[in-house]
Amino acid sequence: MGSVAIWRVALSAGALSLSLTAAGAQQPPPPEDERPAAAEQAVGPAPGAATLSLAQAVVLALKKNYGLLAAADGVQSARVNYTAARAQFYPQLTPRYQRSAEESSFAVEASQRVPWTGGSLSVSALMRSLPGTDLALTRSTGMQLLLSQPLLRGFGPNAAHYALRNSRRAQQAQERAYELGRQRLAVDVARSFYQIVQQRQLLAVARQSLQRSQSLVKASEARLQVGLVSKLDVFRAELQASQAQDAMVRSQAALDTALEQFRVLLGLSPTEPLEPEGVELADELAGDGEPLETLLERARGRRLELQESRDQVDDAQRSASLARQNLLPQLDLNLGLTQGGFGTTFTNAFTTDRRVNLFFSASYPVERSAERASRAVAEIEVAARARAVRQQELQVEGEVRAAVRELERIRKSVELQKKGVEVAEQQRRLATLRYQRGLASNFDVVDAEGSLVLARSALVNLLTSYQVARIELMRVTGGLDVEQEFK
Repeated sequence: MGSVAIWRVALSAGALSLSLTAAGAQQPPPPEDERPAAAEQAVGPAPGAATLSLAQAVVLALKKNYGLLAAADGVQSARVNYTAARAQFYPQLTPRYQRSAEESSFAVEASQRVPWTGGSLSVSALMRSLPGTDLALTRSTGMQLLLSQPLLRGFGPNAAHYALRNSRRAQQAQERAYELGRQRLAVDVARSFYQIVQQRQLLAVARQSLQRSQSLVKASEARLQVGLVSKLDVFRAELQASQAQDAMVRSQAALDTALEQFRVLLGLSPTEPLEPEGVELADELAGDGEPLETLLERARGRRLELQESRDQVDDAQRSASLARQNLLPQLDLNLGLTQGGFGTTFTNAFTTDRRVNLFFSASYPVERSAERASRAVAEIEVAARARAVRQQELQVEGEVRAAVRELERIRKSVELQKKGVEVAEQQRRLATLRYQRGLASNFDVVDAEGSLVLARSALVNLLTSYQVARIELMRVTGGLDVEQEFK
């Protein structure tokens, strides 16, 4: 009798197992509603908020970004200083008039620096009247003209135009720094723009994952009520739903932060109701670009940093040449003309006496320690600037290689990640089907859901990073024309 009872219990358990399996098999397979991340429905801008494209955002940032406005002020100041330096070669005229009860006088002083030679021309004239005196000659005049030309120290265009060229170079350096700031700002705006697009996509991924997780919780609770699963499956599904909800909260916070940073970058208030427009991320990326050597050659010729470094070498060489010239004696050739005297009228007083002088003047300080130190420092600066150019060339080459490598890595990773998303979707569908038919617990479903979220999130990150990396490559090769690229 005992063996018969055992067989009856075994048959009953087998029948129950077959009935549960058949019931699970009658359920339809899960709908294949999951789409690839490239087609993920992103969260759009807030209702009622004004939107703008990437080109519009860059244009707005170029007008209102506070850092760029400060750089523009620096350019304007450098231009003013250059104008003042040019004024040194304009004629300098100083009139003077004096009148009292005993006399009246009028004088004019003028000077002019001679370009290219380093010489100077000065003229002074004086007319004096003594109407209240008993003198027979009540008028006096005087004119002095002096042309001074350095022959050793101070001779030549380098000495004559040294301050002017330094001022011009300061203006050129500010203009280049301003253009570099514009390029960096355009890249930063693009990075911030696509950061918002990325966070919107990640928020959509988290939202859809939460919906699927909540459906799994309901299914697990329903199966628990009929005894198909244990309480462990319900706990596992609830934990996954909680994690998906937390990911959604974190994505929303990251999106809000990215929006505020984007507005500040544009020179706006963080609460300004302005957002980037909705962007569809294409998962079909362009193929291989130009060869690396072509990009390197372009960067060597176009990068403003390299142009500035090479010009700084020329500046150092000019300074060294002037420092060597300053060690020479001061030897000047002077030509002077004086004319004037006393008379009853200004006309005959002016022609009373005339003298022409031609003479040399020379000086040579015995103590020249400061000049020798200046020459030594200037020669050291020439070597340092030459090394800086080489260092800048190596740095630019490294930046170009890194940018090309990063862009190629993203292209390859996108293709791999697209396959990973497809595999993750198939894994989740299969795990869900096995769970619905009672062939496995929801452990595989939870694991597959996590893999799918990771794969989709990684693909979104790659697609947004590609857009920024493309612009960054143009910048490091010197080919980023802000006006043309973002018009």
